[in-house]
Amino acid sequence: MEADTVIRDATIVTHDRTFRGSIAIRNGKISAIAENSDSLPHSDNVVDGSGKHLIPGLVDAHMHLNLYERNSKTESEASAAGGVTTIIHLLLAPDGLVPAAEKFVKEYEKAGVVDLNMTAAIFSEDDVASIPDVVKFGMPAVKFLLPYRGGESLEGLPGIDDGILYLGLKKVGELAAKGYKVFARVHTENIEIFERRKHEFLKLKNQNFQWGDVRDKICELDSLAHCIQLAKMTNCPLYIVHMTVGEGPEMIAKARGEGIKITAETCPQYLVLTKNEAYGRMLGKVNPPLREKWDNERLWEGLANGSVSVVGSDHAPCKSVHKKEFWSAHPGMSAVETMLPVMLSEGVNKGRLSFERVVETCCYNPAKIYGLAPRKGCISVGSDADLVLVDLKKKVKVKNENLHSDVDYCVFEGWEMTGWPVATWLRGEMIMKDNQILAKPGYGRWIASDVAP
Repeated sequence: MEADTVIRDATIVTHDRTFRGSIAIRNGKISAIAENSDSLPHSDNVVDGSGKHLIPGLVDAHMHLNLYERNSKTESEASAAGGVTTIIHLLLAPDGLVPAAEKFVKEYEKAGVVDLNMTAAIFSEDDVASIPDVVKFGMPAVKFLLPYRGGESLEGLPGIDDGILYLGLKKVGELAAKGYKVFARVHTENIEIFERRKHEFLKLKNQNFQWGDVRDKICELDSLAHCIQLAKMTNCPLYIVHMTVGEGPEMIAKARGEGIKITAETCPQYLVLTKNEAYGRMLGKVNPPLREKWDNERLWEGLANGSVSVVGSDHAPCKSVHKKEFWSAHPGMSAVETMLPVMLSEGVNKGRLSFERVVETCCYNPAKIYGLAPRKGCISVGSDADLVLVDLKKKVKVKNENLHSDVDYCVFEGWEMTGWPVATWLRGEMIMKDNQILAKPGYGRWIASDVAP
């Protein structure tokens, strides 16, 4: 039977092997894989992959679409340009999670160009009670935004306390005990410690310090230890988002050794950026903050040895107008389009990670953990034909004007990166080629997680 597309003679990289081969696509799925392209079905649409690597589409486990007036069209286009074919967005909806989810999916499917999954932020006891309904909707996890309360509250949103965290972890633990493949995501920072440190720094005559000096790693380390203990007591599978601290991988490994179900994620910015660079004070302001070179290297080691399992972008773009004054500057940056280039340039090409491990942490693991595999994150017959053709030798000097996110700066401006995605397919359709978006708004679809027992 004839194929819609054949990608031939590429170096195919999955999470567990690398081989020279070709792939046939039919009806949006991978229909055949062969080392000899002559054995594949005929197709009038043949793509030459020789000299390039073919990997699964990335599953970005940490995405914020609707912060700071951003929109689904531009940010999903940035995803497609970066080889990300599925994004996992955080739903912020303190007034009813499932109705808000239904509305968000409906609006996203009018504009988005890559596929969508979500998790939901928990703010109240009512939200905790609705966690089973969130799971039935197709979300695999809920999230606890521990540091966003009091003076650090997100605009228009309430904060939570340890009581809500406890109730939420308990509820997720109960569902997990019934066989549901669910977990709790936690942003681990102790906001009380930060507030006291902030008061101390406000008194200093010399205000030339960095966000990471004020919001020191003690905030993250204390909260991480606290959440690990609560997860142990509630039997709740725990997922630590955007780990920044070099001590973290050892803490995760120790917790696993004690039988705690725990997963850790980090982000490209925490692997290669530091708080002391020129961009760090304002444009590089993120939560948790950028750290030191020592932390960068320990996180790379954690990815290599398996104590850190996922790389997500924590894409939370805001324009420079949102970052005019140090204390009030919005935390966040555009990161999804440069995620894969960072992992290729600074990871694979500098010998920090194997290409297979990059695929594992950026594609396979997030798809598996979030209940999307083998449909997503895999190169196997029957999987969605979500694929990225990568030129591992291509050198690109990063310029924000060539990126697709609706922002006016990039913290990687001027960096020369070696290794870049040159084509992206979603469900068999080429949605990006040579940095040009080919998909029409609305091609992206909601993809529910498989979380049932």
